[in-house]
Order: sequence, then C-alpha cells, then structure tokens
Amino acid sequence: MKRRLAFVQHCVLFATPLIAGSVLGTAPSQAATFAYSGGDFNFTNINQTPLGIGTETNTDTLAIGNGGNVDTFAQAGAVFLVSPPKASTSGLSVALGENKDYLGEAESQSKVIGNFVVEANTPFSFDFTANLDLETSIDNPPAENARAAGDISFKLIDTTNNSVLDFFSLTGNLATQGDNDFIAYQKSDNVTVRELAVPASEFGGNQEYATASLGGSLQRSFTNKTNLALVQVKSNRTRVTAPEPSSTLALLCCGSVIGLIANAKRKAMTSARSLKENLAAKG
Repeated sequence: MKRRLAFVQHCVLFATPLIAGSVLGTAPSQAATFAYSGGDFNFTNINQTPLGIGTETNTDTLAIGNGGNVDTFAQAGAVFLVSPPKASTSGLSVALGENKDYLGEAESQSKVIGNFVVEANTPFSFDFTANLDLETSIDNPPAENARAAGDISFKLIDTTNNSVLDFFSLTGNLATQGDNDFIAYQKSDNVTVRELAVPASEFGGNQEYATASLGGSLQRSFTNKTNLALVQVKSNRTRVTAPEPSSTLALLCCGSVIGLIANAKRKAMTSARSLKENLAAKG
C-alpha cells in the first residue's frame, strides 16, 4: 500500500452516504464505482472594508450509460458580506456508476473577490479556514476507474501592476489507476498555516480517501497607498468510467446532459442562499 503526504480526516460528506447507498447498495454482487470531492473555505476577521465585491458559481455534469447505470451531482455556493467583512465558498461533486459501459463526470467551482484600498502604513489582515475531502472506490480494477480532485486557493493581488503579493493553495488528487495520489498545500511567506485536526489519509487499493482541514491567517502592511484584490477560488472534480463510452454516444446523450446541468445549477443557488443565511446568523 502506498503512503505519501497525510492530512486530516474531516468528515463533511454532505449527502454522499445517501446517494451512494441508494445506487451502490442495490446490487452488491455487481461492479460499482464511486468518486466524491467536496470542501469549503471561509474568510473571517477581514480588517478592511471592501469597496467592491463579487461572487460566481458554476456546475457541470455528464452522465452517459450504455448498458450501465450512472449518476452525477454537483453543487456550488459563494457569499461575500460587506459588514462585517467575511466570505465563504462551498461545493461538492459526486459521480457513481454500476455495471459496465458508462461515463460519469461532475465539476463545481465557486469564486469570491473583494477589492480594497489600503492606506500607506496601514495593516491588511484576515483569518481563513480551508477543508478538502476526497474519496474514490471501485470493485473491479483495471476495468473500472474513479478519480476525485479538488483545489482551494486564494491570491492577494496588487491591481495597479497586476502582481501577486501573497497566495495559498490546497490541492489533492485520487486516481484508482496510477500513482498520482496526493494532498498538499503551498503558501507565500506572509501566510501562516496550522492544522486543525489529526492528519490522516489512505492511498492505494480499491478504496482511497484524502482529507485536509487547515486554518491560517495573513497580515502585511504597505509603504504606499495600495489597491488590492483578494480572489478565492474553489473547484471539485470527479469522474467514473467502466469503460468510457464512445464519443458518438456522448453526442446522442447531449439533451439529458443539459437537463442535469440545469438541475445542478438550481441546487447551487439553494446552497448559496443557505451560505448567506449562515454567515448572517454568525455575524
């Protein structure tokens, strides 16, 4: 069994057990695949009031069955509040299949942006938390494949010259075929990171998971008056195949895919409203 970088077990699986139980539990003797990617990010204690804010969410799903059963789901939410300044993104992507000859993909992305003007010799600071959860499962390798990936990052940008001043990224990948399993983070010098729980992960075999729960902060000051953009992006991607259907079948199923995408976007809007209510209650 392969072991690389370990992080924490943060069991925020949303509705995943219900989805998996309803499809994968129907016929234990049949081949099945499952991939989950979910997470959230929060900015708190931002010490400057933004002059402008923006949010964006996108979801996309694909489900093609040619003798097999496949289901996909994606959800995304993003909220930025001005008073007191705080922001949050969340989302998940799930793909699961049964039997053979199917392709399932799900992707969600959330983004928040805040624009600030910081006066000379004035500090700019905030706290943050980041949580990422990945899981994959297959029954019959190498015919089946499952992949889960996620990325959570932010950048502090000087908008006058479009230069990145500070950054943080938490990235993970699980693939049941191949050795590209990892979860890790990177940061700039002004970003402080701490683990919020005991590290844990499992790589290799037919069932894999990788989770991370991190907290941190950023603080810096500027000699001159500075225009800043704080940009945070979170994406989650999943894919299951057994094996992948032909491109011709993909074209034939285009109509059903459009319906799935529309349904996922409606769910994302519900998630965004829930996030806003939670942030307002905490404020």
